[in-house]
Amino acid sequence: MLKNLPLSKILLSLAAIAVVAVAAVGGTFANFTATPTTIASNAFASGSLTMSRSGSGAIFSSAAMRIGDTATGSVTITNTGTLAGTYTLTGSGSGSAALAAQLHLTLYKDVDGGTAIYDGSLGSFSASLGTFAASGGAHTYYFHVSLPTTGSDAGDNVLQGLSATEDFTWSATQA
Repeated sequence: MLKNLPLSKILLSLAAIAVVAVAAVGGTFANFTATPTTIASNAFASGSLTMSRSGSGAIFSSAAMRIGDTATGSVTITNTGTLAGTYTLTGSGSGSAALAAQLHLTLYKDVDGGTAIYDGSLGSFSASLGTFAASGGAHTYYFHVSLPTTGSDAGDNVLQGLSATEDFTWSATQA
């Protein structure tokens, strides 16, 4: 059948088929676009780790301790921040190192006379207090500081007239 057609008609027919093929192939590569969507009000804020204590001033004081005496006091520490915190308590002393080393600290948490969380020398101590819940986690600490005998009158007499002070520092890190 192609034998009777002139060459120009054959070329024209092939050109028409090529144009249709290119149009069909080119039309399948369409690009889709979408209208952007905005989600507003994504907000971020950092939390806080703060604390407060009950009362003011010293937890206890004893101006004239003698061998066998005990001074007691308590304080409540509250996490007033928005983050839970892991708390520690450290002490640092000044004055007579000999007296501070002889003074004995027993520290109780939440129950006076319960299980001691620290039981040792007052001079330079450290205690882990556990985790406080955010926004109001609180614990009460009961301090008992005693002046035990050194074991001899001569050793006890060396402690006469000495004085020592202790600063207590509560610290917290994000839990």
